[in-house]
Amino acid sequence: MMGGPDALVVLLAWRRPMQILLIIVAATVGSTLGSLVLYRVGRAGGEATLARFPPEKRAWVKEKLDRNAFMAVAAGVAAPPPFPTKMIILAAGAFRLRQSSFANGVLVGRLVRYSVLAWLGARFGDQAAEIIKDHFLNAALLLVVAVILLVLWRHFRGRENAANSGK
Repeated sequence: MMGGPDALVVLLAWRRPMQILLIIVAATVGSTLGSLVLYRVGRAGGEATLARFPPEKRAWVKEKLDRNAFMAVAAGVAAPPPFPTKMIILAAGAFRLRQSSFANGVLVGRLVRYSVLAWLGARFGDQAAEIIKDHFLNAALLLVVAVILLVLWRHFRGRENAANSGK
């Protein structure tokens, strides 16, 4: 289930646990810069960029980006495979999401993802890949619950702020 960058973060953290912060920062910054390139491709190509994806998936991604762009991007890049990360990135560009919101979402999402992977690599070494595979579903469910709780918190906080400003 791990891609090349994920496996590399785990391997490097296992082999060099004293450099875990450097590994996390390098992976996060590199991924964010790479995502910005794909974002620009999506922006330049517009809707034609998404033509190869099924219409229902495009509509689902657009709805998520319209609701809360930052969280949609952060959750999309933090989610483990087979989540369609590239589609989220391309859609963010094609739907003209603000570049700063996009970049911040990628930065936070990848920081979370690579921090967890680096910790697993440093803590469990060569067993980390097996642990990730065994607990993939639990991790995905935990991520979904965390996103739902954050969205609910923001929703109720927004309602409270609106009520307070109306007084």
